[in-house]
Amino acid sequence: MNKWFIVLLIFLFSTILRLWNLNQMGRTWDEGAYVEMGYRFVQLIQKGDFTNSYWYKTSDAPPFARYVYGLVGQLDISHYDYTFSRLVSVLLSSLSTAIVTLIGWKYVSSFVGITAGLIFATLPFFLGFSQLATLESFIMFFFTASVYYFLDFLENLSLKKMIITGVLIGFSLLTKYTNILLLPLFILIYLLWYFHVGRNRGYKRLNYKLVGIFITALITFFLLWPMPWLHLKEVINFNYEWRIIGSKHSVPEVFFGRLMLTPKIYYIVHFLITTPLIILGLFFVGLKNISDKKKWVLYALVAWFVLPFAQSLYNFRQHGIRYIIEIYAPFSLIAAIGFDYLVSKFTKSIKTKVLYLIPVVIYMLIILIKITPYYLDYFNILVGGAKGVYEKRLFQLGWWGQGIKEAVLYVAKNARTNARVGLAVEPLTSVPPIKHLKMYSFEKDKAYDYVLVSYFMIVREGFDDSSIKKNYNLVHSVSADGASLIDVYQRKVGNM
Repeated sequence: MNKWFIVLLIFLFSTILRLWNLNQMGRTWDEGAYVEMGYRFVQLIQKGDFTNSYWYKTSDAPPFARYVYGLVGQLDISHYDYTFSRLVSVLLSSLSTAIVTLIGWKYVSSFVGITAGLIFATLPFFLGFSQLATLESFIMFFFTASVYYFLDFLENLSLKKMIITGVLIGFSLLTKYTNILLLPLFILIYLLWYFHVGRNRGYKRLNYKLVGIFITALITFFLLWPMPWLHLKEVINFNYEWRIIGSKHSVPEVFFGRLMLTPKIYYIVHFLITTPLIILGLFFVGLKNISDKKKWVLYALVAWFVLPFAQSLYNFRQHGIRYIIEIYAPFSLIAAIGFDYLVSKFTKSIKTKVLYLIPVVIYMLIILIKITPYYLDYFNILVGGAKGVYEKRLFQLGWWGQGIKEAVLYVAKNARTNARVGLAVEPLTSVPPIKHLKMYSFEKDKAYDYVLVSYFMIVREGFDDSSIKKNYNLVHSVSADGASLIDVYQRKVGNM
């Protein structure tokens, strides 16, 4: 009873942390692609139209998240804020927090579970994505749940647990193709388990139920999205053009002050500079403690963390560690193991350990308060925080449209009716519709009452704001912990 009550409290803490400022960040780049495309899928289902080419010609990602967002998006489709769709993301991310807590509690200790859940819930980058109607909360939930149930399956290799694990893997694959990483991960975890535990119990090295998990996953995938299997040529051609031909080179991005093709160390570097430094230190202590304990389940956590970095070999590297966001679950568990190791040197009492945990939670909350609501723009002190990144133009900020909503609302509040607003921001789909303003994509030879310029446009797109600074006054900046994401300029009186 106490265990489930504590897990519930951590779930509620995670949920409240995401709800209180849910829509402040504004609409971001990819949300429309999931909500509006999902809405189209739901329309086709309602019509009973399962032969439409839309089912397989838009196969950049499997459709399960779009199914859900499209269903909930019936309430969002005519609104700027995707509130109801974002609530789905909040729910899944908080359920993921509960699962992380349960994994730590079951396989290490109750204190490690609690610590891991609280760390996981407060990681800035994950928190930012868990407020958006995108794939990341779905990836985190199904990836984490799949690992949890696979570990549970290894306890007695039951048919029921085999089916549950297989179905969860199927849903993971229906969320994103790269979740295929679960298959080599589970084989690796199975081998760790077999040579440490299974062999001593008399199990065969290759158990048929392990194969049954993967077969169940494929059946689940096919049942919920059979269209690609019936149009393999079109799907293969689409993804070949998209992922192979279109990814011969890595993505251009600002990296340590240079606009360059992202290098293979991109994910490792961004992990190191976008993770709160104290938690990062605890993680390395946890790794050292795991190497000393030599337990197979702890090695499994390390494998879970390391394997997603294999995507560093694929050229489509961008957006911080968004594409390997599943590492945050094992990272939080390993960091919690490190913290438990340190505090255990001073006390063995669970109650006293919890008191030591309070400053860590306060530290994380201070970080969140300083960067809120632009959690995707968090950088740690290794690069001078978001402010240091902004001042030295080290990396990209506001790359998904963060801050555009706040900037436009400032103009809406202060501008006269029918004021002309020039938008040097991306994407324009992140601009909220304001009836009494006339908003246009910025053109250099046009005059405006206000101009919005994003840091991203300057450092990534090479936008020249010198003429704007000459003819307009800076009247407002949308800031994230000292970094200006969007600057709002008002035309000088003499130039009206």
